[in-house]
Amino acid sequence: MPDRHDDRNNPLSRLAAQEEAHYLRRSSTRFLECAIHLCVTHMTLSEVAELLEQEAKQLRQHG
Repeated sequence: MPDRHDDRNNPLSRLAAQEEAHYLRRSSTRFLECAIHLCVTHMTLSEVAELLEQEAKQLRQHG
């Protein structure tokens, strides 16, 4: 069965792929926000900020 996103010339396929990518990006952002809020319930704001800064540094170095 062919993948529904394979036909790049089909405008509907392109739109579907674009909307899927937007949905996944929004979902990922919301998940990250929830994780940060969970951290804040058990850590100080400065601890969470430091953790996020360390993660951002690693992403920049290795991403």
